[in-house]
Amino acid sequence: MKKLSTIFGAALLAISFNASAGDCPALSGQYTIGQDDADFSTISDAITALKCGGVSGAVDFLLEDGTYNEKVVISSVAGASAFNNITFESKSGNNTGVIISYSSSDATLTLNGTSWVNFENLTVDHKSATYGNSLRVDGKASHLNFKGVVFEGVEVTKEDANSATVFFSPTAPKSEIAFEDCEVNNGSVGISKGGMNAETPDTKTSITGTLFFNQYATGLALTNEDAPTVSNNVVSSLSNYTGFKALSLDNASNSVIVSNNIINAANGTYGLVMNNCTAQATALGQISNNSIAVGGKEAYGLYLSGNTDNQVLNFNRVKLTINGTQNANQAYYKNAGAGNNVNMLNNIFYDLKTGGYTIIGNTYKDFFNQLPGQSNPSLSVSANGIMIEKVTPIK
Repeated sequence: MKKLSTIFGAALLAISFNASAGDCPALSGQYTIGQDDADFSTISDAITALKCGGVSGAVDFLLEDGTYNEKVVISSVAGASAFNNITFESKSGNNTGVIISYSSSDATLTLNGTSWVNFENLTVDHKSATYGNSLRVDGKASHLNFKGVVFEGVEVTKEDANSATVFFSPTAPKSEIAFEDCEVNNGSVGISKGGMNAETPDTKTSITGTLFFNQYATGLALTNEDAPTVSNNVVSSLSNYTGFKALSLDNASNSVIVSNNIINAANGTYGLVMNNCTAQATALGQISNNSIAVGGKEAYGLYLSGNTDNQVLNFNRVKLTINGTQNANQAYYKNAGAGNNVNMLNNIFYDLKTGGYTIIGNTYKDFFNQLPGQSNPSLSVSANGIMIEKVTPIK
């Protein structure tokens, strides 16, 4: 017999009489989900208890190894707070041991108006469906943390967010969302996230240590974000989509940090795209220590456009592969809009066919307007105290 049969029975009875939170015992402490004398047989059973009674303390649900074939939907939970977090995690600590799987349309895991919930060391699987999301987040949400979670999306040749592996709908503000050491596979987009508009951006999004693999249109897409952090991630795709973007930031404002990422887009087209990303003159955006390899018929490593202002590009390494069309290759694409104060420090830009350039110095504004075309067979000049040196092509 389940140890919480009395609690769960009370929850079902209260719900049958249209009771609200408070008519069932509030949950607090640690519970197990699974078989073998667990507290709850399914994830949905645990959520039913949460919905009915809310929480009176921190709650930790330990999932026993196995495949849970169910659609999981979590809304707001009464009592959830900074001190009363709710966590769903693998009991064994193995993220391939616990699989939440759902193969119909829509999403495997849906969070609607949910806050203060964590997921650790699980697999959320939607790859057997024809479209939809592994994770979908709707409504106003905050303080959602995903650590060591594998998201399996649908393998598609589509561009729309309906087939993104992880999708945040831009209908309400979302803040303090974090992905750490996760894996995001397949999908039109790996993670598609953004605020309602530039005036109502999402805030403090953090995506670190995460692998993006086999996306068709975009690895990571952030739109209308305030002070996002994108660090120590790997994006790898063989997509032949002509507009493929590994990392895409659109209207990302203030203290943007994009650092220590590895990008491999063997068939093109864009490595890191920043459009209308405006930091402050007193707090520059930091685009640093990224390693970017892009191929395809057109290859752009760092692509800045619109009003992308007050950015420092430092210690980045951009490689354009030899199958690209020479006159289309640009390791750094000039700011095509009215962007100002873009500073270049200590970057290495090159392609394997024509060679490239090492940029050395303290600051270099309007870089591309003064640097001769990358196909120039020889170059050794200085401008504004900045040395630009030719790099011998690597065969």
